[in-house]
Amino acid sequence: MFENVSLVSVWDAKKFENEAVTYHDHPCYELVYYEKGRGTTTLQDKTYTFVENTYTVIPPHLLHNEKHQIDGHVICLTFQGELPSMPLFREDDSGAVRQLLHTLLAEIRDQRYGYQTILQTSLQALLVHVLRGRHSAGGEKNVAYVVGYLQQNYRDRIVLADCAKQLNISYDYFQHKFKEHTGMSPRGFLLHCRIDAAKKLLERTSLDCTEIAYRCGFSTSAQFAMLFKREVGVSPLQYRKRDS
Repeated sequence: MFENVSLVSVWDAKKFENEAVTYHDHPCYELVYYEKGRGTTTLQDKTYTFVENTYTVIPPHLLHNEKHQIDGHVICLTFQGELPSMPLFREDDSGAVRQLLHTLLAEIRDQRYGYQTILQTSLQALLVHVLRGRHSAGGEKNVAYVVGYLQQNYRDRIVLADCAKQLNISYDYFQHKFKEHTGMSPRGFLLHCRIDAAKKLLERTSLDCTEIAYRCGFSTSAQFAMLFKREVGVSPLQYRKRDS
């Protein structure tokens, strides 16, 4: 599939808070892997937020820039050849792309017998993993599933990191995609579901605050009262009296 693809260069570098790379392009493909850090990259006219273990695949002559919000580390790979359409931005779900990039870095550094063959086969394997992610059923992360899950199960004890694991993505990337989908963080959305349910119980029942806290997923009535007042502006009892 990739017999005509050849490696041009591979290197890694530290990046620093507020470091920026202005718009530029390359005559060949470039894969930029964000091993650590957080920031944004704009490819032509679309901006993506990168976090740890995400990467971009930038076609030849596509204008792009990069801005780092915190210290980080990147691995850059350039290669040439005729390729099918590649995804512009992805997360390295399995860690396979990162592992192959480190293999390439080690082979370039050591240049032991047969290293050029390993470079070529590793590059081809890396591109297969990139395209496999595009074609797999889980390639588009179903954040809507988690939204529905939280809406239905807000009463239960929920570990949000487990939701990210169910989608096989990092928690940082999960938070970013969730906020992109809902406008809220996962934690903020779960709290919104619980507060909204508590409002309805305060309006429609005579249950005391301890029972409402239990039914809506709060750890204690004290936690419920504190968070309710913070979010709504009045205490639960004041809210009930206001609506009576």
